[in-house]
Amino acid sequence: MKKLIRLFITTIIILLLAGACLLKRNDFTPLEQTQYYPATMQALTALAPNKGYGKALKCGWAMENITPDFKVHVAGYGVRWKNYSGIHDSIFVRTLVFDNGLQKAALVSLDMMIVPPLVVDKVMPKLKKMGFSRAQVYFGATHTHSSAGGWAKGLGGWALAGPFNEEMINKVADGIVNGIKRAQASSAKCTIGFEAINAADLVSNRLFGDKFPEDPYLRVIKIEKANHESAMLLSYSAHATCISKRDNLISCDYPGMLVQKLEKAGTCNFATFFAGAVGSMRPVIDSLKGFPKAEALATKLQQRLSDHDSIKTDTTSFISTAYLPLQLHEPQLRVNDEYRLRPWVFNALLGEQQIGMNRLQLGNIVLIGTPCDYSGEMVELSEEVSTKTKRNLLITSFNGGYVGYITPDKYYDSVKAETREMNWFGPHNGRYFSELVNGLILK
Repeated sequence: MKKLIRLFITTIIILLLAGACLLKRNDFTPLEQTQYYPATMQALTALAPNKGYGKALKCGWAMENITPDFKVHVAGYGVRWKNYSGIHDSIFVRTLVFDNGLQKAALVSLDMMIVPPLVVDKVMPKLKKMGFSRAQVYFGATHTHSSAGGWAKGLGGWALAGPFNEEMINKVADGIVNGIKRAQASSAKCTIGFEAINAADLVSNRLFGDKFPEDPYLRVIKIEKANHESAMLLSYSAHATCISKRDNLISCDYPGMLVQKLEKAGTCNFATFFAGAVGSMRPVIDSLKGFPKAEALATKLQQRLSDHDSIKTDTTSFISTAYLPLQLHEPQLRVNDEYRLRPWVFNALLGEQQIGMNRLQLGNIVLIGTPCDYSGEMVELSEEVSTKTKRNLLITSFNGGYVGYITPDKYYDSVKAETREMNWFGPHNGRYFSELVNGLILK
């Protein structure tokens, strides 16, 4: 009995010590009293975009196949225990490059779950040698949950994307560099236009249901060259989660299927897709599952675009680019209402990043790139800001960093995956990120 009591006491002591080492109380310091908020807001005030009118706006486009021909896990829906089983459809890097003779910008979209920070670290030194600063490279992803993984290190990276694979990092980085080079080589004078097409019936709020707000618009930027070749940049808020974890095949999901349908139908010569404010937004094709669901959603969005009057393009030569580095609260991955993992534990699991927001303006079209699953609920207020300044707005997620989900602050205490397990950097980030987005719109 004495030995049993000693064992019990020893176990309790070990658990208490482990808890003291691994856990820390949650921090609810008001936003204005933190160090990171005033510092970043001062940086926003001081931010001076690189901007100007040139003689003429030119654009070129290209795509590079990044489908792996080696063993790698599929990234999406957490841990998968084996390499991909096959290729349902290929994955690509799709690139647009704009240049007005004074300023230039590259828009790069990956058929992947996110733009991996390790890919950005790998590719930016090469792009800087080509004359592109971080502000001039606007990254995005389709957010397919059925694409290649292997792009993150550590235990957390393994859970998100499977075992680390340097070959995948290199393949994506090479695809980006080659895509930008080829896009530049195909550059020609162009006109551009914008349209927001209501597709509210195809997206729903998955956090709290249909009665809660969603971001309903399929946003389209059309680029047309003098020879009548055209390109389209599309963005929509529905998560690319039509294909389930059970289908261990590599696929672009509905975004890749949509751009391929537009190209095949002759709607445009080239199309690319950037995931919009996908936080809390799910696709609505409830009668179907898997690949038929993805195909059906792509077809419906294609039809919605076809039913719309042709998108008018106009002449502009204005380009503006900026990148705002962000400071954040220390990591606050909560285990319950009172406690969180200590920051060193979080960083050991998922690594540390240097993150920021992009701002790109082409004529009166403003794109804001965020390093997160940005909530579709928060777009409407920013739309009001852009409308007052007579600018068309397009907010995208996954700009080369990733800090989890950013949702409205009123949901912070909700015990749901998006507001707890995937909400990594403390309270107040809904307001914080929204203020940053609105401030960038006005630059």
